[in-house]
Amino acid sequence: MTDEKPKVAFFDFAGCEGDQLQIVNLEEKLLDLLDLVEIVSFREVTKAHSDDYKIAFVEGSIQRPIDEERLKEVRSNAEVLVALGDCASNGCVNKLQKDWTVEESQEEVYGGAEDQIEGNDLFDVDSPRAADEVVDVDYYLRGCPVRGERVFHFIRRIVEEPFDTNKDISFPLSLRDREPDERSLVNYNSNKCILCRRCVNVCQDVLGVDALGPVDKGWETIISTPKDIGFDANGCIQCGQCVSVCPVDALYTDSPVKDLSQDLESRDLTIALDSVALSSFVLRHSKLEDMDPMRAEKYVIAALRKVGFDKVVQYDSYISESQEVDSEEDVPVLASWCLPARNYIEDERIEELEIREDNSPWSLLMDDIEGEVCLLSSCTGHKELDGLEYVLSAEDLEDLFKQKDLDIGFLDIEDEGYDGEVVRSEFEHPGVFPKEEHFKVTKGLRGELSEANLDGGPVDVFPCLQGCVSGGGNHPTTEDSEIQSRIDWIKDLKERDDFE
Repeated sequence: MTDEKPKVAFFDFAGCEGDQLQIVNLEEKLLDLLDLVEIVSFREVTKAHSDDYKIAFVEGSIQRPIDEERLKEVRSNAEVLVALGDCASNGCVNKLQKDWTVEESQEEVYGGAEDQIEGNDLFDVDSPRAADEVVDVDYYLRGCPVRGERVFHFIRRIVEEPFDTNKDISFPLSLRDREPDERSLVNYNSNKCILCRRCVNVCQDVLGVDALGPVDKGWETIISTPKDIGFDANGCIQCGQCVSVCPVDALYTDSPVKDLSQDLESRDLTIALDSVALSSFVLRHSKLEDMDPMRAEKYVIAALRKVGFDKVVQYDSYISESQEVDSEEDVPVLASWCLPARNYIEDERIEELEIREDNSPWSLLMDDIEGEVCLLSSCTGHKELDGLEYVLSAEDLEDLFKQKDLDIGFLDIEDEGYDGEVVRSEFEHPGVFPKEEHFKVTKGLRGELSEANLDGGPVDVFPCLQGCVSGGGNHPTTEDSEIQSRIDWIKDLKERDDFE
């Protein structure tokens, strides 16, 4: 090569741009990179752009005719074209997401804006394609995201040696075509799964439940169980933590929204609200998240009455009552508020703790309320409780309001309040404020309980990563900042005593 530094350009198509960010994150090594090449186009870091370049890095999949034309232009200008990351190399997540049609996706995101979509090239979207399905690709830098150091070493290699194309092998993404596994409480869509194994890590290594894991080999690998018996048949405790950590919605629970929406028009239903799931919903709502928690709570109650619920009660009061009943026991009793913990203790046959089903808050709720009862819950496990008509997650509640075309921020809330008793200042949600005598589900739980010299009364055991605030019935998250925001919101709500 000549002494003149080769000119390099970076282009982004349909993707998260995480591959380009990996290059930006090289920090000090960027100076070494600039000693090797002249960057003439890189939208992430500079406004400058030139069509005079020798090496082009392309990130993202190709989904629109205008993207195809642009990529062909990039190819015609470049002596070397590099597919940067998995979306450009084989389509990656974009190509795996095939549950919804383009039209269904546009309706979900841009519903009501058909006049802006019709005839607009930006919305002329087709099935995602890898870069080499449109143009010839010389090199592939795979990864999701690609490592920035690898890009640096790749550039140094092609700068210091003559260009030699066809060194890399193109291989297409092998799309699975399986029906979703819906035999258990937690469903699994292998067509969406990217085999990141986060669910396996939390189920096997963190909790020691071992209800799921990778099976088969190569392109046939999926998340399943030995002999394909289903998660529930393999010891699933229904904590929903696999759902919380899944980044692509491959693990999910059934939504009751369609049936519930119809039933609300013809049946009298009572709904109980758990403050943890309530916080998860409120903090995702642009018109509620900055309100005083008590005012936001009133808006939710008003919205529930508007969509057709006959009564709205507070579930926290039943958790409080359950704790009081548990405290009267003179033997070590598993605290009754956590259903997945009970499932774990039963499955593992841990005999150090007694389980009192009648003490559970859901039993007290159903005993107290006449008629049919629903629950807004932070717990995935509640979705399989007998006796409750419907159990909603925070996401389900959001979908219900959308289906009913309800704008929650414009309701009259002045006289809104719960039906029945409201517990506030004296109540502390055990999944948010663990007691001193609490244990996290791990493989060593049996030994910890044996060494604890338990005298009697309730013993808190919980499997969720950070208590109920990270339960699978919330908007899934493992982000510390989001979880802390939920805790702060509940604390603020708890400190108010002027609800009436």
